[in-house]
Amino acid sequence: MNGQLTSKIKIPKGQVELINLIFAELEITFHNQFHKAFPDEETLTLAKQLWLAKLEKYQNELVFRAIDKIIETSKYLPSLSAVLNQIKELKMSELNIPSANSAYVEASSLGETSPLSFKWSHPFVYHAGVKVGWYRLKTESEFIIKNEYLEAYEEILEKSEHEESLLLLPEKNKEVLKDKPLSSAKQKARLESIKKKYL
Repeated sequence: MNGQLTSKIKIPKGQVELINLIFAELEITFHNQFHKAFPDEETLTLAKQLWLAKLEKYQNELVFRAIDKIIETSKYLPSLSAVLNQIKELKMSELNIPSANSAYVEASSLGETSPLSFKWSHPFVYHAGVKVGWYRLKTESEFIIKNEYLEAYEEILEKSEHEESLLLLPEKNKEVLKDKPLSSAKQKARLESIKKKYL
């Protein structure tokens, strides 16, 4: 399918109608797989309710475009998590939000530059850096700090749905660096805990 058919379909305003339309499209496109996944009316109804509960926070047009993209590019019936990932990718692409890995590379390349003087590709990169701590990003090994930054970044992406302040950088005079260099005793204690955890 090249997208011409789905681009002519009118996107319903109601979310229940949208879910029904999506499932009709999936049934037409992935007929055999669809009937294996949803062999009876009860299973289909439960699936629709779950999809509705997970997708209702997104705009109908965004959900529809994600389904459209999956239908064009996949040979397999998508799972709900695949649809959610596609929605996230579309949203990030439209808003020029870098991927979590790109954000980590950017945040860890700060060097000695002040975080608020740095030209960030997106405020989310900055906010995740604040959450983890600039000093830690500069001094701890990637093995230790990267996963923590990636988790913080994903959390910022989730929160941004409800907190508009995450779309902005703070004013320069309001910058507060959360963490200071650890004392010698605390550094030793942290090193010991890392050794126990990873060695």
